Amino acid sequence: MADDDTPPKPASTEPKGADDPTTPDAADNKDAKDTKDASGGSTGAPDTTTASGGDASDKDTPSSDSPPAAPSTPPLSTALNPQIVQAVGTTNHAVLNGAIPGANGVAYQKVAQAAAYAVQDSTDYMRSIMSMASATTGVAMQKMLATKEVQPYSDIIEAASKAVTDAQKTFTSVGTSASSVVKDFDSMA
Repeated sequence: MADDDTPPKPASTEPKGADDPTTPDAADNKDAKDTKDASGGSTGAPDTTTASGGDASDKDTPSSDSPPAAPSTPPLSTALNPQIVQAVGTTNHAVLNGAIPGANGVAYQKVAQAAAYAVQDSTDYMRSIMSMASATTGVAMQKMLATKEVQPYSDIIEAASKAVTDAQKTFTSVGTSASSVVKDFDSMA
């Protein structure tokens, strides 16, 4: 030691790791050192005096027996394997982007099915009207031949024929409307 002319370094009063940026508590200790006093100036160290001039150690200070601060956990994206994160992102992208055309296709199928039901119902209606008109015409003609009277049976036959014509118009109108709805929906989807 006689050859060394450098004076020994004084022992630091700060806790170990206060200025070491690699320790988890370094940021907390740095923040504690840079607190501002009541006048607004930075002291560079924790304020150790109170407004009455007494020492801050007289007040309630945390004891050295308190547990150390928990180390900060890394963000979730860096804690996970990047390949897993990418795989989940790719899967989400594929599912969500594939869902839109699929949803449009399902909606289109539902509209087309509803239109088909409307046409089918109007077909059933027309078939029922034609069956009743046929039966009515047959009975009216039988009565006409039996009684050898035209009236009121000709009016009944005419009303039955008109009911069939109206059912045909309804069928055409429903079919045209259903087709139009499906085509318009297809262009919106």
